[in-house]
Amino acid sequence: MTGAPVILHETVPGATAALGVWVRSGSADEPADLAGVTHLLEHLLLRRCGQRTPEAIAELTDSLGGSVDAFTTREVCAVTAHVPAERLEEAAELVLEAVSQPVVRADELELERSVVGAEFDLVQDSPAEVVAELALQACWADHPLARPVLGRREVVERLTVSDLVRFHRARFGSGNQLLVVVAPPGVPLPQALTEAGARGLKAGRVTHLPPAWRPGVLAEERDGIEQMYANLVLPGLPADHPEIYTLGVLHQLLGGGASSRLFREMRDRLGLVYEISTAVYAAAPAGVLEIMFSAPTRQAAACWEVLLGVLAAVGAGAVTEREVELAKQALLAGVVLGAEGAEALMEAHAGEWLARHRRFDAAGVCRELEAITPERVRVLAGETVRLENLAGAVCGPRGGVVLPEDVRRLV
Repeated sequence: MTGAPVILHETVPGATAALGVWVRSGSADEPADLAGVTHLLEHLLLRRCGQRTPEAIAELTDSLGGSVDAFTTREVCAVTAHVPAERLEEAAELVLEAVSQPVVRADELELERSVVGAEFDLVQDSPAEVVAELALQACWADHPLARPVLGRREVVERLTVSDLVRFHRARFGSGNQLLVVVAPPGVPLPQALTEAGARGLKAGRVTHLPPAWRPGVLAEERDGIEQMYANLVLPGLPADHPEIYTLGVLHQLLGGGASSRLFREMRDRLGLVYEISTAVYAAAPAGVLEIMFSAPTRQAAACWEVLLGVLAAVGAGAVTEREVELAKQALLAGVVLGAEGAEALMEAHAGEWLARHRRFDAAGVCRELEAITPERVRVLAGETVRLENLAGAVCGPRGGVVLPEDVRRLV
């Protein structure tokens, strides 16, 4: 593996600039005995780095406009900044130091460990977040992609400074980095980024086989809630699959907006739910099509009946040309809006490169969307929306979780 990072540089008119470093190592790349180390490390990246103290970092972040952030997903850990264009060099130095030169001290590790512990509690207090995590565990079992980004509480509680330092050294080298900078014309590429490209620190990469699919729904009952929360999943596609945009159209017409099939039936026509939506999660080895809703338990049986009926119809090819056209228009508008401004364009470049190893090209994406036909959507729906593959999780009041007989319950 080369030690040089990938650097994407784009110019766009405006008064602001955006840059970010994406480390291609996320929670799914952790060994089980370090589950949660990436997210815990992320909390420390912008706390102390290089020669900068926490106070100096906080003051610089505020003076830059307060839009400096770090985050972790299943496949990446990133630090980004959106700043006035004339301060791009300062932001670049901070972002690169945070990623490459974090300083982990025992007292500050304990403070951030406490903060992460509060995050664990927040997730457990939210039935919607609980079922979102359990849904991937239902369909992908013990595959690393099914592991929560936060990791396992018992692991996070025992991680040491040495654990974090060793993990950072192994995974955060420049050979694992994607650097993206978007700035107005005439603003040069920051010297800090040029030096990062020359540094050439190697880092290990982890690859995963696609997870096996396991149908079935996990059910959790708890006191103190009145609604039933559901997060259901069907087999999706890997991020670089040639039909990934077709899956986007399918998601959009199924539950992606106010004109979608599920929203019109379950919310507008029958008033069974307050919210119903779908989403696409696509990782490098595999993906899922998600369906999320919450409803009063007294209406749960009716929700299941309508939901399964819609899924069966769509899976059988009952997709109209009008639905496909509306879905395409929504996605085409999203491409334009999603690339408006330096920060959005930075995120678009990063997403496209990480998924398909190419720069973001709005016109090219629009051409791919325009080429999608109703028949392509119907074929993909027939392959994807199969009730025998339905998996996921539900959470509801004790004694009030309702599952249809033909939905397999997992223990």
